[in-house]
Amino acid sequence: MNSQTLGGLASDQKIENVFRVFGYSIPIGKDGRRMWPTKFKREMAKQMMSGKLTVGDVQKTCRVSDKTAYRWKSDFQTPTKKAAKRKDRPAFVEVQVNEAKPVDPISHGQIKLKRGATELTLPTDYPVKQLALLIRALDGKI
Repeated sequence: MNSQTLGGLASDQKIENVFRVFGYSIPIGKDGRRMWPTKFKREMAKQMMSGKLTVGDVQKTCRVSDKTAYRWKSDFQTPTKKAAKRKDRPAFVEVQVNEAKPVDPISHGQIKLKRGATELTLPTDYPVKQLALLIRALDGKI
């Protein structure tokens, strides 16, 4: 076995035993810990997401905690599913604001109407009905 098939097994760790599960040979180090290859964890996640295996099946057969089985499942979820799970987390994005060009302020006490080349300045107390007629006239609708 090489380090790639073992999912990055340290070269100084000796393999004492092998644990066989779901057609895979999982190396057991001299400290008694099983070294789960990435390929195996990915396959278990795929089986759990497709519904072929439950978290309980993986937990019992592999003799791992339910926390470990759920972690395998979440580690290999598609990015869209992971993003949906993280929607409650704050998201930060850089926003660039272009400097706005100053707009001519409207003078107090005046209404300015601009239509094409025509510009009218009216007092603020100009009657609303007359203002509406004036706007329609400027738009050529009367």
